Amino acid sequence: MLTPDVRFEGWSPTDWSRMLGVFRGAMPDDRRGGLVLVHDGARVRKALHTLEGRLDPHAIGWPRPIEEIAGEQGVAWVWALRSGALDELMERLGTRVRRGDDILTQALHGASILRELVEEGQIVPHPRRFAQVPIPSRAVVDRTIDTLVPAGRCAMLSLYDGGELHTALVLRRAVVHPARFDVVAGPAELRSAMGLVSGEFRRDYRFLVGAVERTYGPVSIGLHADLPSFRALLSSASPGDWAKAVGLRDVVLSPVPAVLAIPLGVDATRGAANALARVAKQVDPLGVVQPLLRMFARTLPALPPKPGDQQFQPLDLLRRWLNG
Repeated sequence: MLTPDVRFEGWSPTDWSRMLGVFRGAMPDDRRGGLVLVHDGARVRKALHTLEGRLDPHAIGWPRPIEEIAGEQGVAWVWALRSGALDELMERLGTRVRRGDDILTQALHGASILRELVEEGQIVPHPRRFAQVPIPSRAVVDRTIDTLVPAGRCAMLSLYDGGELHTALVLRRAVVHPARFDVVAGPAELRSAMGLVSGEFRRDYRFLVGAVERTYGPVSIGLHADLPSFRALLSSASPGDWAKAVGLRDVVLSPVPAVLAIPLGVDATRGAANALARVAKQVDPLGVVQPLLRMFARTLPALPPKPGDQQFQPLDLLRRWLNG
């Protein structure tokens, strides 16, 4: 998805570390780490803890449910791989990748093969975050990106902490190679270009958007938020949370494509329906209204459906990834 001459600019080591830390910190129990096991069906041959390094494989009983192992080792997740599973993954990937496939196409092939190996039992993950999430086609991904960030325009994310710009990310779609991004920019130069700011992100984000448009081009979508609020939303799967945050201006979408206005409205409606169901429980002793309201909430789509795209819901994908 990047052009051959892509520009990475505006990143200090601190800014880059902060950006990575935002998403790393949003993972549930991220400080507990994870565990990768390689087994032959009868015993564990290798055990690698993401924080503590190699563990004694003989100390981990096998076979048994990996949920028990996760609890015993105190880790947030476990992946159990049968010996040879990674070799099989690479062999299948080699048969499907074609010369000229970019990194996104290769990643989609890899995700599809990984799903196959999970279904075959060669790889057993816990928790199964992507069990019900379909893998989109490249055409679906391209259409989604085209809708959100047309050629020659930018997408941006800015996060503020204590009234100051904590970190930011700017992605610009190329004009010569419209299917790819030619700029991945950070906040280092943009801070000075913002000019005099007030220390309140709900006002200051406008100056940052102006600096990005002067430096890189028109912005088609921008998300601006207070850092603690953004982290809390990433780790939340409750209906209506994003819409509520936008309504309270804990998150500011500016500019916002029309295609996102519908999901936010649906998210708010689903949250309202669940709230009404809780109220109904108090005033409906026969229990007739509450199930109907909950059924209505479950039937609301997470994103506006498109022909052929009804199973691909990026917001739901993000929620499943972060919440398990």
